[in-house]
Amino acid sequence: MIFFYGRNSFKVKTVQLSELGIHSEVPGVVQFELRQQYGHLYWIPMFPMGSQWCVRRTDNKLYEVNSELLPALNAMPRRKLGWLAFAGPIIIALVLLYFKIFG
Repeated sequence: MIFFYGRNSFKVKTVQLSELGIHSEVPGVVQFELRQQYGHLYWIPMFPMGSQWCVRRTDNKLYEVNSELLPALNAMPRRKLGWLAFAGPIIIALVLLYFKIFG
């Protein structure tokens, strides 16, 4: 049996430059993103592995944020851990509940 496992991330929050007080044009920078990292099994999210701030550039790739901007980004209000990172255990619980009721 082949197991497809690994880690990935999805976007939780987007922050524009103007929200950080940067009102001048920064070449190549589109936005900042808070990304939720998760471990997956067969591409189904199973558990969270942390979160990270990234910068999306004009080439549509993600890059690490400069350490000078991290305190300003961490001061932004953020949501709690997303339920999507627990999609695998939620699906398993729903299937077990279904078979318990209708099985």
